[in-house]
Amino acid sequence: MSNLKDSVLENKYFSWLQIFTNWLMQGILHADKSEKAYKILFTVFFWIVFFSIFFFFFNLPLYRNLFLSFVIAHTINWFVNCNFYVLFVHRIKWLKTTKAELFNQLYEIQDRLEKLPNKDWLLYSVSLGGICKGTLNKHSDIDVTLIRKPGFRNLVSAIIFYVKEKKYADFKGVPLDIFISDTPENCIQRSNRQKNPIVMIDHRNTIDTYYPDKLSLSIKEAQILNGEKQKKY
Repeated sequence: MSNLKDSVLENKYFSWLQIFTNWLMQGILHADKSEKAYKILFTVFFWIVFFSIFFFFFNLPLYRNLFLSFVIAHTINWFVNCNFYVLFVHRIKWLKTTKAELFNQLYEIQDRLEKLPNKDWLLYSVSLGGICKGTLNKHSDIDVTLIRKPGFRNLVSAIIFYVKEKKYADFKGVPLDIFISDTPENCIQRSNRQKNPIVMIDHRNTIDTYYPDKLSLSIKEAQILNGEKQKKY
C-alpha cells in the first residue's frame, strides 16, 4: 500500500496531491511528542476561536461551522509551522535549489544558534540526512534537529526558534526541514541511526555521548563531501 501511495504521489500528473497531504498531515506523524502536541494544540486553539466567531456572529449551522473553522485553523497552522520550499523543491520537485543556498542557510542557522543570549533550553543541534552522505542535489532539502532540554519553558524557546527559522528559510526560498526532539534518542532514531551528524552547536560538549563513533562533521567538511567550495558564504 505504501509503495502504491508513493508511486501516485511521485507521478508528475498527480504530484500536486502532495500539497493536500502536506496540508492535512503537516509532519505530525513524524514529529516527537512535544512538537506533535504543539501542532495539534495550535490547530485546536484556532479551531475554537473561529468556531466561536462563526457561532456568535454568523450563526452558521453546526456541521458547516465545525468544518469551515477547522479548515481555516489548520491552514493557519500550515502557513506558520511548515516550510513550503521543502514541499515544492524536495517533495514535488517543481522548483530547484543549489548547494550554495543550502550551505549558506546552514551557516546562518549556526550563527544564530551561537548568538542566542540564552542557550539553556538547548542540549545540542545537528543536521542529518543526505548532506552527511555527499548526495546533495538540486532537489535536496536540509534537515536540522534541535534537541531540547526537558521542561515547558525550554519547549517554548525551541518552538520560537523553530518557527523563526522556517520562516527565514521560506523568505529566502530554501527548503529547510527543522525538527524539535525531546531526547537525543528520538533524533538518532529519526535518522535511522546515522552516525556522522553535522554539528550545528554543541555548547555543552555532549555530542560524543550520543555519537560514540566520533564521526561528526563540521559544515565545512560537509561542503567538501558534497563537492562544494569550502568557504562560508
